[in-house]
Formats: sequence, structure tokens, C-alpha cells
Amino acid sequence: MVEALLSGAAEGLLLIQDAVACEGHSLLKTFVAAAARRAESIHVLSFDLPELEFKAGMSTEVTSRISYHDAFPDPLGWSGRGSGLTLGEFSASELASRLATTSRGSTTIVLDSLSWLLLRLPFPSVCQVLAQLPRKANAAGLKIVRIVALIHRDLHPPAQLDVLKTLARLVVTLQPGQGSRRGGDGTPQTAVVLHRKKGNQFLQKTELFSLLPGFGFNFLGQLPSKGVSTVDEERRETTAIDPTAGLTFNLCLTEAERQARESVPLPYQFSEEKKSSLLQTSTEEGKIYYEPDAADDFDDEDPDDDLDV
Repeated sequence: MVEALLSGAAEGLLLIQDAVACEGHSLLKTFVAAAARRAESIHVLSFDLPELEFKAGMSTEVTSRISYHDAFPDPLGWSGRGSGLTLGEFSASELASRLATTSRGSTTIVLDSLSWLLLRLPFPSVCQVLAQLPRKANAAGLKIVRIVALIHRDLHPPAQLDVLKTLARLVVTLQPGQGSRRGGDGTPQTAVVLHRKKGNQFLQKTELFSLLPGFGFNFLGQLPSKGVSTVDEERRETTAIDPTAGLTFNLCLTEAERQARESVPLPYQFSEEKKSSLLQTSTEEGKIYYEPDAADDFDDEDPDDDLDV
């Protein structure tokens, strides 16, 4: 599924979740390189890394298509130079006007990283920018096909991550593994991909991949749930488990006990004789017989005369 995302099948908000044990900048740069190969315009809003470090290892063909908005040197605008991106400009209207002046057509927006913003801005305002930016940019003449945002999941509470998942069309969660902290060297890495389809239907897959030099992508296969190998899963299914093993009492019946249990009639089962007597229909009409008590006082003129009122 990650390979399909890199080919341009994914639209909307795409989250890449990494952690200390598994960095996500290499996969983020792989999405940038894939967008450049599709001849899309790329806008990078960088808060985590300086420009030279972000572009390290990328080819000239890729870097030539990147419009880099560097917020790393002066994110709060204290220097007053006004050349880079500042935190105060992170709004849907400000970003739409800024991005539309440099490019037109299909565009990929890259956020590096969303965690830096969430730690310094109110959480609702960041969510509003993510939801409103494509619409504001479209009004300004810029078509934002997708927003690829990197988030460090170990810096945020689970409740915030759950809300962001509802906004995202796709969530790629990198899992710790052998060599997961190194990128671009062909070492196998694991990613859990959550795809939210139309109608709020979810599809989740666990895939194994590796990143090649120059931020190429190599798909190595799909893993079963929780990363269990197919051989172990088949062995677990074929192994019979006895739930009665190790009990201090017996839950099984012998053949004689089973026959004795089956010979006992159930209380709700009637014999043939009783069934026939209940099913017989009477030819006589039903009658009601009533014998009045001595205390009963019937008065046709005053039927309530016997009531103590």
C-alpha cells in the first residue's frame, strides 16, 4: 500500500508517525522524491531541519522542484528579516496566499514537522489549518492534491493522535525494528498503514519495505497482523488446543453417562397420550356458572348500593 501511495494514489492529508526508535524523515523525503518524479510542485514547510540537511542526499532533479519555506532559523520572527516562514504565518489564509504566488497546478505540501507546531500552537487551530488549507488554496488558484505531515507520536497524548487520524485519509505508522533508525541503506523497515475509505470504512495493512539510496522505495511484502510470520500463524491454526487440560474436575462424559443423560425426558416434552388429550376439540359450547354469595346485594335500580361510599 505504501508503494501505491508513492505512485500518487493518495490524496488529502497523509500522516507519517515516527518515534525515537524509528525515524520518519527518510520516508518523508521518499514521498518528496516520488512527487518530484510525477512532475508535481512541492512546497516544504520546514520547522525541524535546516534546508541543507533536509535536501541532503536528494538529486538535483528533485531539489529543483522544491519550493522551500524555511522556518528553522527564525521560527518566531525575532530577527525581523522576513525572509523565512514564521509561526504567525501558519494560518490557512496566510499560507494559501504565500504558496499560490510561486506555483500553479497540482501541488504536494510537506510539513516537517507537525509536532513542532502542535507543541507551540493550540491544537484546534492546527486542525483547522489542515482542514481549511486546500479550500483556501483552491480559491487562490492553487490545487493542493495532498498534505504529507510528519508527526513524532511519542511527543503527544493518544487523544490528540486519534483526532488527527479522523482528519487524515491515510496514516503510516513506523514500527521499531532492526535498523529502523537508519534510512536509505536498504535495511528492512515495518510500517502499519491505515487507510480511511469513503463511508468511514478502514483498511489496515502491515508492510515490510526498505529505502534505497536517493530515497528510492523497495516493497518487500505484506505481513500478517502484529507482524507474525505466515508460517507461525499457520502452525498456530493447525495446533489443537484442549480447553479442559489441567482442570481439577472432569468436564467430559463417558459413553454410558451420555446415554443416560439422553434417556431422561425433558420437562417440557409431553408424552403422546398427553398430547392427544390436549389436542382434542370439544363439540359442546362453553358455559359460565356463577353462584352468588350471601352478602351479594343486587339492586337493579341502584347497582352501587352495596359500595361503602
